[in-house]
Amino acid sequence: GFQLGDGVYEVVRFENGRLLWLEDHLGRLDGSLEQILLPHALDGHPLAEVLPELLRRSELRQGTAYVQVTRGAAPREFGLPTDVPPTVLAYVQAHAFPSEDELRSGIAVHAVEDQRWARCDIKSTNLLPAVLAKQVAREAGAQEALYVSAEGTVREGGSSNAFIVLDGTLRTHPANNRILNGITRCHVLDLAREVGVPLLEEAVHVSDLPRASEVFIASTTRDVMPVVRVSGLDSGVFTPGDGTPGEVTLALAAAMRSLIARCVGAGPRPPSAPA
Repeated sequence: GFQLGDGVYEVVRFENGRLLWLEDHLGRLDGSLEQILLPHALDGHPLAEVLPELLRRSELRQGTAYVQVTRGAAPREFGLPTDVPPTVLAYVQAHAFPSEDELRSGIAVHAVEDQRWARCDIKSTNLLPAVLAKQVAREAGAQEALYVSAEGTVREGGSSNAFIVLDGTLRTHPANNRILNGITRCHVLDLAREVGVPLLEEAVHVSDLPRASEVFIASTTRDVMPVVRVSGLDSGVFTPGDGTPGEVTLALAAAMRSLIARCVGAGPRPPSAPA
């Protein structure tokens, strides 16, 4: 894991001392482990029990739980080692999620050419492209990078999924190998269907971005976050709509907050796992 980046990870949000959509995250983690030929790494590591106990011991009420699984300690070889126990790491930390004021203000994104590998559907620890893309965005005065293919296809954010309202339809890149199918993304799609927003899982070309009436990103740590400024590549600099969060974005943001509140609201706390 240290020398070859041979591992995968998950980030799980918690609110009110409860892990949000833990089953979804652990299911995706299992899928990532299958894809990197490490299917039994979590045998003996019951994360569905361990993570709630870890959270209980931390006494934190709001933040994120991080889980990382790497192939284990072995001599540096490109061939897969045999009979090596995987390294499983988990920790929790406090994190403040976007406030109502931040939601109303929105963020800026900066488009960069996507130079990642072709298996972005695996939540790999190989995050150097995201580190560099986000630094370019930061230097351009933006809070998130926006990956665009060499052919001009808008894919996703540096650590988020991208959504564009174009000609009255909510558009987002299909969940194939070129993006990570975010857990929050899946819930945004469900909410869009529930509230009757026209939806199309089809990529947008970067040249069409200036015609977008709304743009937003979605992720575990940012919920549904409006984008009020887009820059980079050949798209120039523009503000979607009138430069303020749009009607569809705000409706989905409100629906998402309501859903999260229901999921982590009042009720019995999950039982503690044995020490």
